Formats: sequence, C-alpha cells, structure tokens
Amino acid sequence: MPPKSKGEMPIIYLKHRGLFNHAQLVKGIQQWFTENNYKFHASKYKLKANEAEYEMDGERDVTEYVRYKISIHIWARDIVDVEVVKDGEKKKMQDGYIQMDITGQLDYDYNKRFGGSKFMQWLHGFYQEYIIKQTITDVWEDDLFFKINQLTGAIKHMLGSETA
Repeated sequence: MPPKSKGEMPIIYLKHRGLFNHAQLVKGIQQWFTENNYKFHASKYKLKANEAEYEMDGERDVTEYVRYKISIHIWARDIVDVEVVKDGEKKKMQDGYIQMDITGQLDYDYNKRFGGSKFMQWLHGFYQEYIIKQTITDVWEDDLFFKINQLTGAIKHMLGSETA
C-alpha cells in the first residue's frame, strides 16, 4: 500500500449576508496567518464591479516531515459601498453576500526524503502506518483542525457575526 502524501481535513463553509469591511477582512486574514507563523500566499485576487474572488493559503512547517496548509476561497457578490454610523463615527463599509470555503491538509514528506526507490517508498509507508500513525491522528490532525476553527472564529469576528 503506497503511503498517503496528504491528509485532508473537512471543509468549513461560511456564509454572510450583510455589512462588512472588505479591506479589513482581507487584511485581517493575512494578519492571522502572519501572527500564527504561516507563510501567506494570495494566489487569486479578482475584483469586478460588484464581485470579488480570492484564494489565499498559509503554510507552516511543523516538523521536517509534516506541513500544515490552510486554504481559503472567498466569493463576494452583490457588493455595494455604504456609509454607516458606527460608535458615533461615519465609516465606509460594504453590503453584500460572502461565501467562504476553508480547507486544511497535512502534507507528509514535503521535502521528498522518501522518494525514489521501491525500498524508500516501502519504508515511507511503514513509517507512516506503524511508527507515526498515532501522532498523525492524535496530534497533528487535531492541532490543524483547532487552527482552522481559530481562523474561522477570527473571520466571524471580523464579519461581525454573533454566532459561533
């Protein structure tokens, strides 16, 4: 049996209709990745008249064998600029509909140390299946899922959602 190269996490879907600060949302996501020691990449950034689409990911090396990767895909549509009085101040915000998909994955052997020969591939499968299997499920998967939930909570806070 060949070893897995990636461990996929469940997708978290977020939907928001209402007021939000577009620039603050994008900047806040980037800031969260930076504060949590992730390398941030914005791979897609499309802005149209009243639509926006983004793809962002963050990667963090946990060990020499495991890397966390969190990806966010954001679609915003029906965006309209509005002026809102909040806390006695006039602020420019946006009104619209946002949909987000947040996914995570564990990348195993991202340095490709177990590549090449059949023996090294067998050794990789043995290492993953019998030596670190418990660590993968009990430590790394749980930690990555916790980080994804932290990011989701931060995004909800940025959007002003009351529910968790």
